[in-house]
Amino acid sequence: MFSNKNFRRLTLLLVFTGFFSLAFSQKYGRHPFDMKRFNLGFIMGFNYNAYNLKEQIEVEEDGILLKQIKVNPRPGFSLGMISSYNVTDFLSFRFIPTISLEQRDFDYNFANDSLVIRRIDAAYFNMPIMAQWKTKYWRRTRVYVLTGGQVGFNLNSNKKVRNDMNLLKVTTQDVSLVFGFGLNIYGDRVKLSPEIRYSLGLINIYEPEFTSHAQAIGNLTSQVLTLQFNFE
Repeated sequence: MFSNKNFRRLTLLLVFTGFFSLAFSQKYGRHPFDMKRFNLGFIMGFNYNAYNLKEQIEVEEDGILLKQIKVNPRPGFSLGMISSYNVTDFLSFRFIPTISLEQRDFDYNFANDSLVIRRIDAAYFNMPIMAQWKTKYWRRTRVYVLTGGQVGFNLNSNKKVRNDMNLLKVTTQDVSLVFGFGLNIYGDRVKLSPEIRYSLGLINIYEPEFTSHAQAIGNLTSQVLTLQFNFE
């Protein structure tokens, strides 16, 4: 199983690889696409979702002892629009409102050897604002890195559901830091940019009310790794 520790290690490796590529790529020329101040486009992507979980083990409720909680990351899908403003030939600011369909499973292991799987299904409307730094154009390509922040609104939150104690509930809002890197590939009419992006939640989104063994989770923050394709 792909653990949270391996998830973080892979993400850091990908981010450092992007910065390394940016630092050592060759720098020549310019493409007409980048002479425009303002560009529009869209994105399609696949995301891999996990949580940073702070758990309180040995929690007992109604005579049932909870021994462990394990988060199982699951794949999802993203779709969004791109608006990009070129400040200089090397710096752009990007606003990319995105719908992100996400899922995480939680394995609740009890002392009586029973296992209960609880799921969080989320549909986030994310609004990231990012700065993008690019190398010079070289052989129809440019390498870039980007970073920024985003606010997300969960359109499928279970926060207000009270009649199912086995549901895991999260708040309707999330705030994240975003890091990424990618490669601009220039065609005659379209610029294609495969990109790897990582978002790290900054706030606790766990909603403990009306949930069994609610105190077993002390803090819950999101983390999402995304492979996406930008078309501009």
